[in-house]
Amino acid sequence: MKKVILLLFLLIVGCDNIQNNSPNVKKSISNICHEKESQYYIQTKKYDSFSSIEDCLNSGGRLPK
Repeated sequence: MKKVILLLFLLIVGCDNIQNNSPNVKKSISNICHEKESQYYIQTKKYDSFSSIEDCLNSGGRLPK
């Protein structure tokens, strides 16, 4: 029974990490906020993640030109 609980816990934690690897909005090191639909979202490798564009903008980010 303990093994089953441990496996379920690890599965839940693992799934949570997968979701965090794909944020809704990425703020690049140059403070540009990229939504998933934007041209440079995939190319942005060094970033802070945000759940919404509003949160990114409120943190000092800006929209792409």
